[in-house]
Amino acid sequence: MYDKNDIKTMIDGMSLSGVLDILSQVCYEKAEDLRVDWQDPDTARAWEKVGRAVGKIKIKGDLY
Repeated sequence: MYDKNDIKTMIDGMSLSGVLDILSQVCYEKAEDLRVDWQDPDTARAWEKVGRAVGKIKIKGDLY
């Protein structure tokens, strides 16, 4: 299991923007798995919504 220090290390190593980019991608991949493997479009849409929200945070983070 990962803890807060692991996340801090990831941010230090690749920037917060990089970590958010990966997190957004993971959300979209999770959505695709739910849609294809589990035929669960409602939960897939929820994961896509989270992916979009995280992507927007990343964009705002890139501005500063």
